[in-house]
Amino acid sequence: MTAAATLAAQAPVVARRRRPGLAGWSYLLPLLLVVGVWIYLPVLATVVLSLLDWNLTSPTAEFVGLDNLRRLLSEPEFAQAAGQTLLYAVALLPFSTAVPLLLAVLLWARPGRASTIYRSLLFVPAMVAPVAVAVAWRFLLNPLNGLVNEVTGRVGLPAVNWLGDPAWALPVIVVVTAARVVAFNMLLFSAALSGLDRRAVEAARLEGATGFEVVWFVVLPQLRSTTVLLGLLSVVLAGQWSFTNVSVLTQGGPDGVTDNVYHRIHTLGFGYFETGMASTASVLVLVFFALAALAAEAVRRRRGRS
Repeated sequence: MTAAATLAAQAPVVARRRRPGLAGWSYLLPLLLVVGVWIYLPVLATVVLSLLDWNLTSPTAEFVGLDNLRRLLSEPEFAQAAGQTLLYAVALLPFSTAVPLLLAVLLWARPGRASTIYRSLLFVPAMVAPVAVAVAWRFLLNPLNGLVNEVTGRVGLPAVNWLGDPAWALPVIVVVTAARVVAFNMLLFSAALSGLDRRAVEAARLEGATGFEVVWFVVLPQLRSTTVLLGLLSVVLAGQWSFTNVSVLTQGGPDGVTDNVYHRIHTLGFGYFETGMASTASVLVLVFFALAALAAEAVRRRRGRS
């Protein structure tokens, strides 16, 4: 067979190989359009707005370059909000990892109908709308006639202004936020436990390992990746998780002790109509997310080599 005939015979094969690739891209095209329009286009618009001085109502916008960044970094309120966001991340870390892990393991160790019922009841806080939960807590924590002060007063404790006292406001926001975080992360740990290698567990039990030893040496190592992931999410998303409670319960007060970066961005953009400043703060948060993702990927690769 000549070379020309060989190429002619292979041509349909090459065409058949190319068609699935084009078909695959055609299937992905709607998703790529949605992601581009709803994610990357707003990100690009935010970057552009961070370079402008615009108040949402003026028909014109003035280009100011990096002046918004200079103003933002010199603003003490933003620095305080950034510091409080780190406090939220540290305070919520046990509630996003240790507490839901403990609950998930306890329910996994006692399988049955009761375990399913308890898991469903514990997941209820994650099913209710965050705004509804925050409004309910606002009534419960009312310093004059709230149920919490009514109960503590019956046991002889003094009434506390839970949301107006700087010493109590931040812990209250953390506790209110933690209930939802624990419920959702417990479900994620339960899902990870459902895919656990039961053969290793049964082998450890046959070797005479106690329940604690099975959990510590067999179960927990298999949940390491899930725990690390949820820990990273807690550090990155703590401010976002607490945003609704801060907005409804304290509006960042008293004296800014419960403020966080997300609430500060909302205040700048829709309270003071400082669109450029709010966009600049959003870009800084995006840069932080990118750096956190790169750091997590570097740690993962280092562990993979070791």
